Amino acid sequence: MNDLKAVLEREQIDARIIDLGVPMKTAEAAAVQLGAPVGSIFKSLVLKADTGEVLVAVLPGDKRVDLKAIRRLVGCKQLSFASAQLVLEATGYPAGGTPPLGYPQPLRVIVDEALLQYSEGYGGGGRPELLLQIRPQELVRASRATVARVSL
Repeated sequence: MNDLKAVLEREQIDARIIDLGVPMKTAEAAAVQLGAPVGSIFKSLVLKADTGEVLVAVLPGDKRVDLKAIRRLVGCKQLSFASAQLVLEATGYPAGGTPPLGYPQPLRVIVDEALLQYSEGYGGGGRPELLLQIRPQELVRASRATVARVSL
């Protein structure tokens, strides 16, 4: 498994890891635990295109992914959610704790434009009980993300 803390230090990413002590199964649960808006909990969805490309869409916790918008953006016909096995292989982290950056191999990251309304937010921290506290602008910079409207 990848070490997100080491990635943050090596890449000089302005973010920190918060240990909540218990797994957060949903964005809503994490929001309650932190006393933060659900939208400021960033979910990282690992997707697989029919071209074979694996990519990550990062959305506010109160939004749903618009797969049609992502298909248009990446130029593929089919897009599916990655299996837990593929999530681990492609990102180096388990499903449920997948961070929005810090993968062993570069992956295309698409950040939903709605994320930019938050001054800071929380994404997966590498394990289900960990969260990554980061500013959306820093996330976009560090992940070299494309910013687009990909939520409903």
